[in-house]
Amino acid sequence: MVYVCSFEGVTSGGPELLHQLVYVLNALEVPAKIAYLRNDFPIEIVDAKPVELYRDYCEEAESDLSVIDAPGNVIVVPEMAFELFEHIHHATKVAWWLSVDNYVMVLQKAYGLTQEETDRDSNLDYFHFQEQPEVIHLAQSYYAIDFLENHLHIPKEQVGYLSDYINDLYLQVDAQSLGIERKNMVLFNPVKGKKRLKKLIDATQDEILWIPLANLSREKMRLHMLLAKVYVDFGNHPGKDRIPREAAISGCCVITGKHGAAGYYEDIPIPDRYKVDDLEDVDVEAVKKLILDIFENYDERIEDFAYYREMIRGEKEKFILDAMKIFKG
Repeated sequence: MVYVCSFEGVTSGGPELLHQLVYVLNALEVPAKIAYLRNDFPIEIVDAKPVELYRDYCEEAESDLSVIDAPGNVIVVPEMAFELFEHIHHATKVAWWLSVDNYVMVLQKAYGLTQEETDRDSNLDYFHFQEQPEVIHLAQSYYAIDFLENHLHIPKEQVGYLSDYINDLYLQVDAQSLGIERKNMVLFNPVKGKKRLKKLIDATQDEILWIPLANLSREKMRLHMLLAKVYVDFGNHPGKDRIPREAAISGCCVITGKHGAAGYYEDIPIPDRYKVDDLEDVDVEAVKKLILDIFENYDERIEDFAYYREMIRGEKEKFILDAMKIFKG
């Protein structure tokens, strides 16, 4: 049995992916269940039910750690719950790195490490993975692979790639087939890169219509993406984020910064002109010029994202093949 650990009651990209893995494994006839974790420290398995959004993905939780930690079982743990490994002695341990930044955040908040102690040049192997060759590491992004190999110094043979895929809703129809005419508007995630975005929005709001993606159902999010021409994301990209891919496959031209996974072509394979150097200060005039050019020449510029869209369409099949190779042999 494969047990995939996820925090109870949480809905975001990471938890959805953890539930998707359970769904895919069961479809591959690899028995799998979600093991829910208390959404606080110390980490422990609790008896919980899946949220409505993920109910179709999996069965309910397995609440007894003694049942889970048995020879022959596999326990998949995301980076925010590696503390759980201290209590696993018999099952195969799999560390799934969905977010590099969340790992660093846990070290700071849960274990009291300072910013200086968690600098990327520091020894961040807090859980002593270098001394645990039996742990299998899976990376959701190439950003995570680089972190594991070059910052935690995990041997390459212990590191595998298991990414994710966006919800099928985004692959079903496009704006053209629905007869939707795109508008000169820019979508953004108000939770990501707020400081860098605020300067840009404040300076251009008289010329550019900015629409925040906040408090929207999946269906309304999809509709916004079918209407807009541009999606801007200056967030940290702690892993291979979903919203840029959802926007791209919906027909938006995507502009990102160079933080985290956005700095890796393998994770966001778009031309360099759409990746803005926002590490220090955003060049407002350059980004405004880029957006207005997309507005004016959308039919041409959207072709710059053809390879990105092709990659996104193939992610589910690749995920299934990778999961089969890892968990089924």
